[in-house]
Amino acid sequence: MNKYIITLLLLLLIISLCFIIYNRKTNESFSNNNDNYLYPIKGLSPICAKENLLPSYMPKACYIDGNLNNYANCKCEDKEGNCKICYDTIKKDSSNSSVIYDSSVS
Repeated sequence: MNKYIITLLLLLLIISLCFIIYNRKTNESFSNNNDNYLYPIKGLSPICAKENLLPSYMPKACYIDGNLNNYANCKCEDKEGNCKICYDTIKKDSSNSSVIYDSSVS
C-alpha cells in the first residue's frame, strides 16, 4: 500500500514540475524596443496641453463625436474623459502584427 502512495506522489510531483516548466515557457513579456509597436505615452503632456487637453494614459477607444474608430486608441481627452485626439490608425505588418502606421516609412 505504501508503495502505491509513494508512486502516486512521485507521479504528481513529476506532473507538477512539467506544468511549471511549460508555464514558464509560455509567459508573455511586453516591451517597446521597437517604437512601431505599442502606443508611446511619454511626451503626451506637451502635445495635449497645446490643445488644453489631458493625456489619455489608459487604453481607451477612439470615440469622437459619436464616431468609433476600432483601429485607433485615444491620445488626448478633455476633463470629462471624452476623447478629443486619437493616435494614428493601426495597420498590420507582414507578420500580421499590429503596428502604428508611420507615413515616413514606405
